[in-house]
Amino acid sequence: MIVNKEDNLKYLFAFKEGKIKRGLEIGNEFDMWYVHKRGSFTVIVGLDNVGKTFFMLWYFLCLSIKHNVKWCIWSGENSSGQLTRDLIQMYAQCKLNDLSKDEIDKYNNKISEWFTFISNKKMYNHKDLLKIFKQSNCDSFALDPFTGLNHDRRVNQYERNYLICNDIRDFCNTTGKSIYVMTHPMTESARRVFPPNHEYAGYIQPPRKSDVEGGQVFANRCDSFLSIHRFINSPESWMMTQVRVEKIKDKETGGTPTLDKPLCFDYNGGLGFTIGGNNVLKQKQ
Repeated sequence: MIVNKEDNLKYLFAFKEGKIKRGLEIGNEFDMWYVHKRGSFTVIVGLDNVGKTFFMLWYFLCLSIKHNVKWCIWSGENSSGQLTRDLIQMYAQCKLNDLSKDEIDKYNNKISEWFTFISNKKMYNHKDLLKIFKQSNCDSFALDPFTGLNHDRRVNQYERNYLICNDIRDFCNTTGKSIYVMTHPMTESARRVFPPNHEYAGYIQPPRKSDVEGGQVFANRCDSFLSIHRFINSPESWMMTQVRVEKIKDKETGGTPTLDKPLCFDYNGGLGFTIGGNNVLKQKQ
C-alpha cells in the first residue's frame, strides 16, 4: 500500500503545531537521554547479575506513578512474587519486613493496578507472548529475557532473530503499544576487560549494542537501545548502575545517545534508584 502524501502532510502539520508529543519523562536526569514513547521497541543488554531487570522495574514503576502506564511482564528468570516484592519495596520506600500484612495487601493491590505478570511455569515462543500482549489492556510490555523464549530451533539463529524482531516491530507499529526486550551479551563480551592503565583495570567492560547474543539484528530493528552495567566485584562501585543510551532513532521526540560517560544510578538500598541525589519515588509522597 502506497502512503498518501496528504497523510504525510497531516503528520508534518501536527508536528509543527506541537501535537506530536515528546516521550514520557520521569522527573530526573535520565529524561535528557531517554524517554518512554508510545509504540516503541526498546532493547536492553546487560551481563547476568548486573541488575538490568531491577533497574527496568524501577523505571517502569516511575512511569506508572507519573503517567499511569500499565505493564504486562513476562519474566522467565524471576517469579511474579519476587518482582512484586521489589516493586512494593520501591513504592513504599521501605523493606517488606517493615510493613504490616495490611500494608502489604494495600500496596499489592496498588501495584496490581499497574502491573500484570505472565506465569513462567510454561514455555512461550514470541508469538504466544505477542498474542497475550495484544489481548491485554496494558500499554507496554516487557520480555525478559530474550534467551528464555522457546525458539523454533529449525530456523537458523540469524534468520530467526530477524523474524522475531520484525514481528515485534510490526506489533509496535500496528498496536501503538511499546515493548522492552531484555537481552544478554555473547560470551566474548564477558571476557573483555579494561586494560591495566584504566580506572577500572581488570573489570569487565560494559557490553555494546553489537554484543547482543544473536548479533546486530537487535540494534538494527529497535527504536532505542540501552546498555546496563555494574562492576559487581568492586568494593567501591558495586552499588552503582551504569546506563548507556546506545541508540535513539527519533531524537525529535526526546532522547539522545550518551557520549563518553555513562549515567550513574545509585542502588539506594534496593528502594529505587537515585541519580544526582534525586529520588523520584520519594517525591511521589
